[in-house]
Amino acid sequence: MKKATYETGLEGEDIAEQYLVNLGFRTIEKRHREKTGEIDLIMEEGKTLVFVEVKARFSEGRAGEGLRSVTPSKQKKITRTATLYLMKHGWLRRDIRFDVIEVRADGVTHIPNAFQPGGMIF
Repeated sequence: MKKATYETGLEGEDIAEQYLVNLGFRTIEKRHREKTGEIDLIMEEGKTLVFVEVKARFSEGRAGEGLRSVTPSKQKKITRTATLYLMKHGWLRRDIRFDVIEVRADGVTHIPNAFQPGGMIF
């Protein structure tokens, strides 16, 4: 039976969070919502605040489909949401980056610093 998209997303976020924790990241917040959108994971790696977009793809398909779905429009939403988060916490001068993680049945692909406000760089 096929899982609902929401359930797949939650499972993917949990896997991605555990993957990052195993790499030494610290969880700050999960599923942060603002009027501009949602950030799946907010993590900390050393002194850097990392905003993570997670794409879970457990069905058959080519690797990278989830990563390609983080379009410029989606990047803009994430950036706006991150800016509001930083403003609310008084962290506008913190080091930040935007990572994308694709979770598939066969593993995890992590793209650190996947995009900057304005476009993909990987």
